[in-house]
Amino acid sequence: MPLNLLGFQNIQRFNFRMKSFIVLLVFLFAAGPASAFWGNADSDGDGIIDAADDDDDNDGLLDSDDADDDGDGIEDEDEDHDGDGVTNENDNDDDGDGVLDGDEDDDGDGVENDEDADDDGDGVLD
Repeated sequence: MPLNLLGFQNIQRFNFRMKSFIVLLVFLFAAGPASAFWGNADSDGDGIIDAADDDDDNDGLLDSDDADDDGDGIEDEDEDHDGDGVTNENDNDDDGDGVLDGDEDDDGDGVENDEDADDDGDGVLD
Protein backbone atom coordinates (compact mmCIF):
# COMPACT_ATOMS: atom_id res chain seq x y z
CA MET A 1 0.00 0.00 0.00
CA PRO A 2 1.46 3.40 -0.91
CA LEU A 3 2.63 5.62 1.92
CA ASN A 4 0.37 8.51 0.83
CA LEU A 5 -2.71 6.33 1.08
CA LEU A 6 -1.86 5.38 4.67
CA GLY A 7 -1.43 9.03 5.56
CA PHE A 8 -4.77 9.91 3.96
CA GLN A 9 -6.56 7.20 5.95
CA ASN A 10 -5.07 8.49 9.19
CA ILE A 11 -6.23 12.01 8.39
CA GLN A 12 -9.74 10.71 7.70
CA ARG A 13 -9.80 8.86 11.04
CA PHE A 14 -8.56 11.97 12.84
CA ASN A 15 -11.22 14.14 11.17
CA PHE A 16 -13.96 11.66 12.08
CA ARG A 17 -12.81 11.56 15.71
CA MET A 18 -12.66 15.35 15.92
CA LYS A 19 -16.16 15.69 14.47
CA SER A 20 -17.47 13.12 16.96
CA PHE A 21 -15.79 14.98 19.82
CA ILE A 22 -17.28 18.30 18.72
CA VAL A 23 -20.76 16.77 18.46
CA LEU A 24 -20.36 15.38 21.98
CA LEU A 25 -19.32 18.78 23.34
CA VAL A 26 -22.24 20.50 21.67
CA PHE A 27 -24.63 17.95 23.16
CA LEU A 28 -23.19 18.33 26.66
CA PHE A 29 -23.40 22.10 26.62
CA ALA A 30 -26.82 22.27 24.97
CA ALA A 31 -28.66 19.51 26.82
CA GLY A 32 -26.44 18.20 29.59
CA PRO A 33 -25.67 19.35 33.13
CA ALA A 34 -23.70 22.30 31.80
CA SER A 35 -26.89 23.71 30.28
CA ALA A 36 -27.80 25.22 33.66
CA PHE A 37 -24.54 27.17 33.56
CA TRP A 38 -25.49 28.59 30.16
CA GLY A 39 -28.99 29.48 31.37
CA ASN A 40 -30.72 26.66 29.50
CA ALA A 41 -31.87 24.65 32.52
CA ASP A 42 -35.05 22.62 32.02
CA SER A 43 -36.00 21.55 35.55
CA ASP A 44 -39.04 19.51 34.59
CA GLY A 45 -37.62 17.95 31.42
CA ASP A 46 -40.47 19.09 29.18
CA GLY A 47 -38.19 20.52 26.49
CA ILE A 48 -38.88 24.16 27.42
CA ILE A 49 -36.08 25.98 29.24
CA ASP A 50 -37.10 27.36 32.64
CA ALA A 51 -36.68 30.97 31.51
CA ALA A 52 -39.45 30.46 28.92
CA ASP A 53 -41.54 27.90 30.87
CA ASP A 54 -44.60 29.21 32.74
CA ASP A 55 -44.64 26.02 34.86
CA ASP A 56 -41.00 25.03 35.29
CA ASP A 57 -41.65 22.36 37.92
CA ASN A 58 -44.49 20.80 35.85
CA ASP A 59 -46.92 20.61 38.77
CA GLY A 60 -49.80 22.07 36.76
CA LEU A 61 -49.64 25.48 38.44
CA LEU A 62 -48.24 28.56 36.74
CA ASP A 63 -45.05 29.71 38.43
CA SER A 64 -46.72 33.05 39.20
CA ASP A 65 -49.41 31.17 41.21
CA ASP A 66 -47.17 28.45 42.62
CA ALA A 67 -46.67 28.37 46.38
CA ASP A 68 -44.06 25.58 46.04
CA ASP A 69 -41.29 26.97 43.82
CA ASP A 70 -38.93 24.00 44.18
CA GLY A 71 -41.61 21.33 43.66
CA ASP A 72 -40.80 19.36 46.81
CA GLY A 73 -44.43 19.23 47.99
CA ILE A 74 -43.89 21.72 50.83
CA GLU A 75 -45.19 25.24 50.36
CA ASP A 76 -42.36 27.77 50.42
CA GLU A 77 -43.65 29.53 53.52
CA ASP A 78 -43.58 26.21 55.43
CA GLU A 79 -40.09 25.08 54.42
CA ASP A 80 -37.39 24.52 57.04
CA HIS A 81 -34.05 24.06 55.28
CA ASP A 82 -31.97 23.47 58.40
CA GLY A 83 -34.52 21.19 60.14
CA ASP A 84 -34.55 23.12 63.39
CA GLY A 85 -38.36 23.24 63.58
CA VAL A 86 -38.54 26.94 62.68
CA THR A 87 -39.78 27.77 59.17
CA ASN A 88 -37.31 29.66 56.99
CA GLU A 89 -39.65 32.64 56.97
CA ASN A 90 -39.28 32.95 60.78
CA ASP A 91 -35.71 31.65 61.13
CA ASN A 92 -32.81 34.10 61.59
CA ASP A 93 -30.39 31.38 60.43
CA ASP A 94 -32.36 29.33 57.91
CA ASP A 95 -29.37 27.35 56.62
CA GLY A 96 -28.16 26.39 60.12
CA ASP A 97 -24.56 27.50 59.57
CA GLY A 98 -24.39 29.49 62.82
CA VAL A 99 -24.25 32.83 61.02
CA LEU A 100 -27.37 34.99 61.07
CA ASP A 101 -28.85 35.32 57.58
CA GLY A 102 -28.35 39.10 57.45
CA ASP A 103 -24.67 38.72 58.38
CA GLU A 104 -23.67 36.06 55.83
CA ASP A 105 -20.83 36.67 53.37
CA ASP A 106 -20.92 33.84 50.81
CA ASP A 107 -17.92 34.96 48.75
CA GLY A 108 -15.72 35.88 51.73
CA ASP A 109 -14.95 39.39 50.49
CA GLY A 110 -15.83 41.03 53.82
CA VAL A 111 -19.08 42.54 52.52
CA GLU A 112 -22.32 41.02 53.81
CA ASN A 113 -24.55 39.46 51.13
CA ASP A 114 -27.35 41.98 51.59
CA GLU A 115 -24.89 44.82 50.88
CA ASP A 116 -22.77 43.01 48.25
CA ALA A 117 -23.52 43.70 44.58
CA ASP A 118 -21.91 40.31 43.75
CA ASP A 119 -22.53 38.16 46.80
CA ASP A 120 -21.42 34.89 45.23
CA GLY A 121 -18.16 36.30 43.81
CA ASP A 122 -18.75 35.06 40.27
CA GLY A 123 -18.02 38.44 38.66
CA VAL A 124 -21.65 38.91 37.61
CA LEU A 125 -23.68 41.48 39.53
CA ASP A 126 -26.66 39.93 41.32
